[in-house]
Amino acid sequence: MFMSNQSKKIGSIVVFFTIAISLRYYITVMKPSFLLNINMYLEILLWGIGPLVGGLVVVKLFKRPNHLKILSLGIWKSLAIIGIPMLLFSLVGIIETGTPYVNAPKFVGILILYALLEEYGWRGYLQSELSGLKKIYKYLIITILWFVWHLNFEISMSNLLFFMLLFAGSYGIGYIADKSKSLIMSALFHSFSNISQNELLNGIHMNYKLIIIVISALSAIYIMRYKKISTVHKIAPKAF
Repeated sequence: MFMSNQSKKIGSIVVFFTIAISLRYYITVMKPSFLLNINMYLEILLWGIGPLVGGLVVVKLFKRPNHLKILSLGIWKSLAIIGIPMLLFSLVGIIETGTPYVNAPKFVGILILYALLEEYGWRGYLQSELSGLKKIYKYLIITILWFVWHLNFEISMSNLLFFMLLFAGSYGIGYIADKSKSLIMSALFHSFSNISQNELLNGIHMNYKLIIIVISALSAIYIMRYKKISTVHKIAPKAF
């Protein structure tokens, strides 16, 4: 007897989330011994590997949908999208210290790569899997699973605010993902939250961080829209 499509969806989501949260628990709570001698940046990346592995398993082995691609906008536009915040964070060091913030490209790159690992699972797979639902239900399910995945179950106002932030992020990043079909775009917008809070970029004042994030977001949206405009012009029929 063949499984119904609905059963396949639910089963795939269960497998995806089980893998994602199990790896999260293993890396961040159990803290295996190999983490003691691992590079700090690699450890940061491992925190987000669960959604990637879970997503790959269900997409590749179970043939589940993934509507996002890394280079859906093209290689040069994708490089420009991630290059702009790297450049701006490098230059802002001149304002604060008189010299460029030379570590900025590495730090920003790590945070975007971390977001990319998560986004393959949350937006690439899970949002694609739930694409038939109304937006409110789709984003609420993603938010709940995303929140639980963080393994922070304390009942507090800060956790309520965090849940609301994730819900807003599910809507915002989800909208960007639907419009761009780009994992790079969704990872960039995901990384903005981490960039604003992460200690890797503590050398830059919050006001400058926010300005750079706004400029980078607007630039990325322009690049995304420019691709669509160019495509329309390219395929438009010639007038007789």
